[in-house]
Amino acid sequence: MHRKAQILVTVVIAVIPIITALWIGRTQPGGRRNEEPSRVVTDMTGRMAHIPIQPRRILSLCTSATDTIVRLGVRDRLRAIDEYSRIVPGVKDVMVVGKGSAISQEQVIALEIDLAFLWWYQDDAANMLEELSVPVVRIRSGRAVEAPGMIRLIGLCLDCPHTAEGLAEDVIACIRTVEAGSTEPGPNVYLELYGSFKTVGGDSYINDLIEFAGGKNIADDATGSVLLSPERLIRADPDVILFVKGFSSTSVFAQHGGMAYLSAVRAGRVYPIDRYWLVAGAGLPDAVENIHRVLVSNFSIVQQGK
Repeated sequence: MHRKAQILVTVVIAVIPIITALWIGRTQPGGRRNEEPSRVVTDMTGRMAHIPIQPRRILSLCTSATDTIVRLGVRDRLRAIDEYSRIVPGVKDVMVVGKGSAISQEQVIALEIDLAFLWWYQDDAANMLEELSVPVVRIRSGRAVEAPGMIRLIGLCLDCPHTAEGLAEDVIACIRTVEAGSTEPGPNVYLELYGSFKTVGGDSYINDLIEFAGGKNIADDATGSVLLSPERLIRADPDVILFVKGFSSTSVFAQHGGMAYLSAVRAGRVYPIDRYWLVAGAGLPDAVENIHRVLVSNFSIVQQGK
């Protein structure tokens, strides 16, 4: 009997550390004890997330979320971002932990991240973070009408709903003003994104920007990301061409096969725009104003020539 008791004690001693380690691993990110009170939010994909009431160490892999966090005045809670968020003013000194969904697990653990904002499609990153017990809130901002809801969700997560409501109302006011505005036809616009002939279709936030700014996207009959053929672009013959600053230039664009014959190229109506203008969210009113200024100031030239 004494022998059996010794064996039992030995087994218990051996098992306790294993059980403890498993419990810690399942309940704390990176093996940390998390005693903060939490609450449940529903993200923009309908998933529920248990998040801290006062998250203090935030990771953002979503440029729109990064921009919203800064605009909400809680930049000090932002511990890490991905490479794409570097275009947001005010985050120059925030640690970059990767690019897109390819992020460093070790840095996430070391930074003790307690909340992560991701794009709706970043499943790999979400799975990795959830294995570390980091709460994940997915963001979607594919159309302008989704921006107010996105802003409100982030404000709710960060416990600053009143500030978020103000930002959301500014976006709503901009959308209403545009909808009640002029119905006169604007210039046909080709906006080239981050590579030759790359643009977006009519079901996109960028298409909404172009339309709100008074233009008409030449690819509005397409869906999603679009790689135009040179022939299609030549047939469309846009009145104005926009490209993202740093990814092309007027001279480089004109060197593409057949592009020198486009009306916009021959008339010198090829203009760079700031990449930051394309970030979906609270910057919508400013972006619309800036793009409108580019389009309208040059559309008058187009009209005079017709």
